[in-house]
Amino acid sequence: MKIYLLVFLFQVLFNVFKTLEIKYTYEHKVKELMVNSIWINLVSLGSVYFAIDSLFKGNWSVIIVYIAGSVVGKWVAMIKVPELKKKFDDLRKR
Repeated sequence: MKIYLLVFLFQVLFNVFKTLEIKYTYEHKVKELMVNSIWINLVSLGSVYFAIDSLFKGNWSVIIVYIAGSVVGKWVAMIKVPELKKKFDDLRKR
């Protein structure tokens, strides 16, 4: 169960960071892009390591968790991150 949670979390984070990578590239924010690239590499290594390790042990259901984490990550990146950014910006303006 712990492996499923790790794979799911890493996949969600990976997809959020990949979406931010596109945003930072479009906006020409080099510093943010470089820091984001470090996070992309770390979470992708973790996700692939745990998923492949689980697959080698015969646990094929980890594929479902891997894909589900990817889908949820895209949703979080497209819907929730802008909402959180807006709330954070509102707090900073106070």
